[in-house]
This record gives sequence, C-alpha cells and structure tokens, in this order.
Amino acid sequence: MKMPLRARIACMTIVTGALACWSCEHQVKSWVPADRRTAVSAVMERHISNAVDAGDGDLETRALRRRLASNPRDLDARILLARVYLRRGFPDLALEHDRLAAMFFPDEPLVALEQAKVLRQMDQKDEALSVVGDFLGKHPAGNAELFSIKGVLEDEMGNFREAEAAYRAGLALAPSSSALHNNLGYNLLMQGHPELAAEQFRSAIAIDPSLAVAHDNLALALASQPQPSPKEALREWERAGDAASAHNNLGAVLIEQGHYPEARVELEAALRIRRDFPAALANLELLSERDAKPATVPPVPVNFWKRLASRLGYFIVGEDPPKPPSPDAAAKPDSGGSK
Repeated sequence: MKMPLRARIACMTIVTGALACWSCEHQVKSWVPADRRTAVSAVMERHISNAVDAGDGDLETRALRRRLASNPRDLDARILLARVYLRRGFPDLALEHDRLAAMFFPDEPLVALEQAKVLRQMDQKDEALSVVGDFLGKHPAGNAELFSIKGVLEDEMGNFREAEAAYRAGLALAPSSSALHNNLGYNLLMQGHPELAAEQFRSAIAIDPSLAVAHDNLALALASQPQPSPKEALREWERAGDAASAHNNLGAVLIEQGHYPEARVELEAALRIRRDFPAALANLELLSERDAKPATVPPVPVNFWKRLASRLGYFIVGEDPPKPPSPDAAAKPDSGGSK
C-alpha cells in the first residue's frame, strides 16, 4: 500500500504482512585462461555460475535436496528448500517446490500460505488471491494467517472493503494477533476512518507494546482525525523512532492538511535536531512551493553562557576541563644544526 501523503514520512514502516525479499549474488571466476577460452568453455562457465547461484554448491541446499531425493513427501525439506531459493532470488524455483508440496499436501494451510507469499513477491497478486481463495473455499474453518495474507493482497490492489472483511475474519480466529489489529487499523485509515483505525492500533500496542509500526500508525491516525491530537501523535512517533523523525512526520501530515505555519514549526524543530535530515529538508522544499516562503534551515541555537565561559577560560560543570598540550606537542629548541 502506498502512503497518501506526498510529503515524506520518515521511518514509517507500515507493515501489511511479515513478508520480506532476499537476494544473493555469487560471482564465479573463470578457471579457463583468457587466451584459451572457447565458446564451449563460456557456456560451461555460465552453467556453473547458474548452478552456484541457485544454491547447488551450498551445503544446506544439497542436504535438503538429498532429503527430497530419498523422500519426496518430506514437507519440511521442501518448504525449507523453497524458502532458500526465494531468499537467493529464484522465486520461480521456490514456486515449483511449493506447488509440488501442494500436490502432496492439499489440506496443509502452510503450503497455500507459502505459495501466496512467493506469488506476491513475483507481483502475481491475482494468482496469489486465487490460491488463498481456493484453499479457504475448501476449508470452511478458515485460517488466520491466510485471511491475513488475503487482506494484504486485497489492500495492495485497492480492494479495501474486501481486505477489511478478510482481516476481521482473521481476528475472529486469532483475536490476540497484533499484526492483524495493525493491518485492520491501517486498512480503516486508508478508508478514511482515523478514529476507528486508532482503536485497532491501540489494541495492537496493548498486545505487543514493542510493535513500533503500530506506534507509527497510531501517530498518523491521531494526526489525521477531524479533531487532531498533535502532541499525542508526536509522543507516539517518538516511541517508534527519534525526536527529529517525529517532528518531521507531524510536519508532513500538517502540509497535506494545509496547515502550513504549523508544519513549518515542526520541520524547523526537526532540522534544529538534525540539520542534514533528508526527509525534513525535502518537506521544507515542498512547503516552500506551497506557501511561497523561503526554505531556510533554522540556525542552531547557541548556548550563551557556554560561549561566555569558553571565552573567559572557564569550563562548564560536567565537562572535562581543557588539558595542557602534551610535551611532544611543545616546541623544541633548535639543536644548532642537523647531523
């Protein structure tokens, strides 16, 4: 899902599913001398490179392949091998193993979930939804993780009502899932219901107080309400990250709401904390385009008493006093000529 804000939100990691993408490249050097390379040796080298890239030269992969050779119905080995291929950038190989697993274990929800993850990474969301829908249609009891991935896919395709229904079905099976509460909250936020979204984010935080993304999302919901709570939103963003990011994020929301003076105050606060903050600098430029005021980075505040004390030769309590120069740094007298 894409953020509806043109302004840049820093450290906003909106989670719509615990899915990640890994890739690994291996560079295989030729063992054939350059002056003796032929077309055949070049082709052989490519085959060797592809084999190593796919993991044939890896001990873990070879062990999993041996397990499958002796027992094609070893579900754990097949799923693990598919994950290895996906992690190394070969989703097509991963998908083949997941499909074989589905042939052997058509009633195993993990198999359908793994297929949906791979298809999503391959940007085949319609096919992923078909896999999930077929499984849920044949298993009326349902599965919380499959409802979750269904919601993620529907959200990414802009089908927010269908996604909401999927998340609610998942929560009916797993009411203590912080991820499902967070995802439902973000879905409601995208539908324009920040108050209802905030309730879901608070439920996610109550279950898992360390879930940074829920604090992020709660802050966005609080700042987006008809009667916004900017101070509370700022606290939630600080819990999820740092003070500079919190002020920048609030400034970004205020820009989109058309509250330009308030947005400038927040962006300047962010830049006083971190003068080279790219997101805040970009938002300041955007704000300058909208309110026709210069994008001036605020000066760093000067501690008058610290400056005065340094000029008078004193040091501030809590700081180490200035040290005299070391003997090696002192000027040495001329010995009267070189040897």
